[in-house]
Amino acid sequence: MALGWSGSNGRVSKKVLDLDNFLLKNPLEVSYFVNNKCNLNCKHCYVGYNQKNGELSFEEWKNVFNDLINLNGLTFGNVGKEPLLSWDKTKRILGFFYEKRKEKQKLRFGFVTNGVLLDEAKIKELSELMPNYIDVSLDGQKEEHDYIRGRGVYDKVVNNLRLVNEINPKLSNKIFISSVLMKHNKNKFKGMINEVSNYGITHFLFSPYVKSEKDKTEELSLDLNEIIEFYKRAIDGELFNSRKDLELILKNDYDTLKPVMDRCAQEKIIDVNNLLIDEYGVIFNKYNSRGGSAIINYIPTSDTFSKEIRISHDGFISNCYAQFFENYPERTEVIGNVKNKSIKEILQTYLIH
Repeated sequence: MALGWSGSNGRVSKKVLDLDNFLLKNPLEVSYFVNNKCNLNCKHCYVGYNQKNGELSFEEWKNVFNDLINLNGLTFGNVGKEPLLSWDKTKRILGFFYEKRKEKQKLRFGFVTNGVLLDEAKIKELSELMPNYIDVSLDGQKEEHDYIRGRGVYDKVVNNLRLVNEINPKLSNKIFISSVLMKHNKNKFKGMINEVSNYGITHFLFSPYVKSEKDKTEELSLDLNEIIEFYKRAIDGELFNSRKDLELILKNDYDTLKPVMDRCAQEKIIDVNNLLIDEYGVIFNKYNSRGGSAIINYIPTSDTFSKEIRISHDGFISNCYAQFFENYPERTEVIGNVKNKSIKEILQTYLIH
């Protein structure tokens, strides 16, 4: 029986790590929902879980995060549903991480937002807290973005990005424009990049649309060949407009985009023989082209619960994909709830089994 890539590897090691050491081995990436509500009704929203009640309090979040930091949690992202709708709680959580980062300099934190509610008061408060990143959603230029998120949304978001740069250019450097790659916008990003890069924004992230249970059409979905073609154009520098300070990130995910990663490896878009890994355990290739740089990540095997976890607004622990479904709490990917057990107990129980 082969126990490793090269055969038996001389059996398993006699030095067996306990669960605490196993959990401490890799830096954990934690994504969490501070709420399950949004001010928009986007066509491509993947969240099928509709329960809006039962939010964890700030004190409950603080206890969970302290446990995770003790288990080597280093990356904490508030991913939903719209953090700015719960600004008081979001601000307190960001303040908690701000203080923790003083003790643990490698700790990083941020949030994802549609950007509509990013007003002057919040920008000034964020300037004091200075999160490591703010992901702002833009799905192309005005026509493409508003088709997905509603009339007038693009102009509101771009005006808010301009305001950030006017109030604090250093905060603009923390903004990542996060775009969902879809059929109607696959050729429409160059103008958007050109416009918002005038406001001190240099980071752009692209993630292919993944069809959810609620989507009954195919109007948004790209086929595999179209995704690969976009990745090739991005790596070749087609989107850069000759700007040399721009960075594009092509984001892959094991649970939902493994066929994309496999095809990228097959076509050498991902060079598995020359992969890099950063101090947070992210595996990637980096390409420099005629404009700036392009990064594409690679996840060779599922790292759910050993490296990354998702926490719902009401305390359930799962991977990201489980939230695609309305019956989220009953799904096998959900391994517990922090209202019933500590996060450490939940992870240990799962890993033992």
